Amino acid sequence: MKKKVSMNNWKEIVGSPIWWVPVSLLVLFISIEGLHLAEHGKNCKTKAAWMNEAGLEYDRESEVR
Repeated sequence: MKKKVSMNNWKEIVGSPIWWVPVSLLVLFISIEGLHLAEHGKNCKTKAAWMNEAGLEYDRESEVR
């Protein structure tokens, strides 16, 4: 009998809308971070890499102050 009571309580907690907002946000952030890590090498480049891809030459010393 106790098992049924705990199952019903679990269903009420999980079914409660208050849990869907933080869980949805967490899933969204995890998905975005996963996509970022998967595409990191293609999209996250140094300034030199972006300039070389555009056909320009990067002169690091020109940015030294």
